[in-house]
Amino acid sequence: MLAHPHPPAAPDLNRIRRSLAGTPLPKRGENIHAAVALVLAGDANDLCLCLIRRAEHEPDRWSGHVALPGGRVDPVDLNSREAAIRETREEVGLRLEGSPYLGSLGAQRINRNGIPGDSTLCAHVFHLGEALEPFTPNYEVAEAFWVPLRHLLDPRNAGYRPTPRAGAIYDSPAVLYRGHPIWGLTYRVLTVFFERMQLQIARPVPQK
Repeated sequence: MLAHPHPPAAPDLNRIRRSLAGTPLPKRGENIHAAVALVLAGDANDLCLCLIRRAEHEPDRWSGHVALPGGRVDPVDLNSREAAIRETREEVGLRLEGSPYLGSLGAQRINRNGIPGDSTLCAHVFHLGEALEPFTPNYEVAEAFWVPLRHLLDPRNAGYRPTPRAGAIYDSPAVLYRGHPIWGLTYRVLTVFFERMQLQIARPVPQK
């Protein structure tokens, strides 16, 4: 087995702010169907990210998955950023209205069975503050937690999530946290986030 490389240092708040500076806010008419919030909090040199585990609901294709707070862009939302703020407040009780907005990661296609679909998602990054505020999850959320960014970059936390597709089982790359895989769309959004800072999210190390 190959040795795990030394984990890179997590980006601090200033580095994140510089990397996202000047990113345009998608307009309401840009066909954005959903929005998520990357809510950062804690010490500026050791930030944490809010992640949730969705409640088990049979019709929900993301039932039980670890995800970022967010959801559909509703007609009442001025834009996808406002949708991310509203969904975060509803799902975990964090209020982002007065929090510094660091930027957008742009639109990404939402895959279905590994194939890009017609729906798009936009991710927005916020800094809540130094305190790791408590959560008040609603019925859509089984639990919420603050995950250190360094955990998401550490290759020792990388793994796979078996994913059925077209009659076969594929190993999707994931980061493991408290026994739960962070994979799929959330993994792809976090990949883009770290790439803005020339960093790589934890990926499984090939075995010999």
